[in-house]
Order: sequence, then structure tokens, then C-alpha cells
Amino acid sequence: MHTEILKWLQNNADEKYRAFSAKLLPPETKLLGVRIPVLRRYAKTILKEGRGEAYLNIPPQEIMYQEEQMLHAMILANAKMPKEDKIPLIKKFVPNIDNWAVCDIFCADLKEVKKSPQLFFKTFKPLLASGQEYQVRFFYVLALSYFISAGYLDELFSLIAKQKYTGYYDKMAVAWFLSVAYVKFPVETEAFLFNTPLEDFVFRKSISKICESFRVSREAKIHLRTLASTHKL
Repeated sequence: MHTEILKWLQNNADEKYRAFSAKLLPPETKLLGVRIPVLRRYAKTILKEGRGEAYLNIPPQEIMYQEEQMLHAMILANAKMPKEDKIPLIKKFVPNIDNWAVCDIFCADLKEVKKSPQLFFKTFKPLLASGQEYQVRFFYVLALSYFISAGYLDELFSLIAKQKYTGYYDKMAVAWFLSVAYVKFPVETEAFLFNTPLEDFVFRKSISKICESFRVSREAKIHLRTLASTHKL
């Protein structure tokens, strides 16, 4: 099965898209150049044909290309199975995530988190102590997608205040989280940003991403920039 799928991916590769994507991903990422919509359709086909479980059982060491990882993420996220069966598979897959694109698409596709947010929050919060860049990113991207609500906000702020970072992409995930949190909870998020000793990069990038948002008013952006210009970390 793996050989067949790899051949399909190679036959559907787009060199121009590969070259474009290579500029956005870590240099060690091996790419074929298959577009995301094409991968999504293929993942649905594999699931419809009942071959999803077989693909998920391919050993991680046999996976070479970004598109194979992406396909795994899409199939796992969209497979119809009890959450008791799916969560162990997610826990097994997350340590294999090695770039932001696979991480973010996987999180976006895990729609069932909406049905059991407390379970997913409790299960994956320990990733924050993993010391692994993309495992930390996974939790915060999951959080900005499904956990920005009054019931989780204070705990998430507390977790961010204590977070130890290992790379660029976990820091970016936190900044992204804070920018989304600001849209939904501007007063609380502003108070957190200016009263918490955050890393300079995280603070500055959070302000930047908030100010890039089309969901934040011009007046609010001016206000934040003014505060940030005199803020001492």
C-alpha cells in the first residue's frame, strides 16, 4: 500500500508548488510538491475505500516526505472512530510532527475536539513540558482553535507565563494564540500582555500579530502600539 500511495503522490506533484513551499518550511523538509486540496481529496478517497487504518499503520521510519506526513494527519483527524481509540493514535503521531504545516493542518482538522474539549485539554496539556518545539506548538495551536473561552483563558494565560521555549515555532504559536485571544477577550489579553514577564520576542510578535488582524479596530491597534512603545519587559 505504501508504495502505491507514494507513487500516486509523485505522479501528482507540482514542481512550482514544491519550490514555493520549500521557502516556507525548514530546509531539511523533504517535499514532493503536492497541493493541499489535492492531498485532502486523496485522504478522503483513502478513508472512503476503507484503507485509512492500513495507512496509519505504516511505520514512521518509512515516511520520507512532507506529503506523507500530511496525509497521515488528514486521515487520522478525519477518521471515524471512538475518541478512546483516536486519542492514543494522536499521542503516538504528535512526536513525529516536524514542521509547522503538518502541525497546523492536523489541529485544524481535529474538529471533534469541540465535542470533548475538557478531555483533549487535559490529555495534551502535558506536551508543554516535553521540551519539544512542535509538541508545544501542537498544544497552543489546538488551544487557539478550540480552547479560547472563559472556561480556559486564565489557565492558558498561566501556562504561557511559565512556558519554556525550545525554538521559533513554539514561540510563534504562543504569539498567534495571544492575537486570537485578544480578538475574543481584549481587556483580559491586554492585561496579561502588559503585566506578565514574557520573552521579548513573544511579546513583540503578539503585538505585531494583533495589529495585523482585520478583526481589531484601528483605535485598538494605536492604543496597543502606544503602550508597547514604552513597555519595559
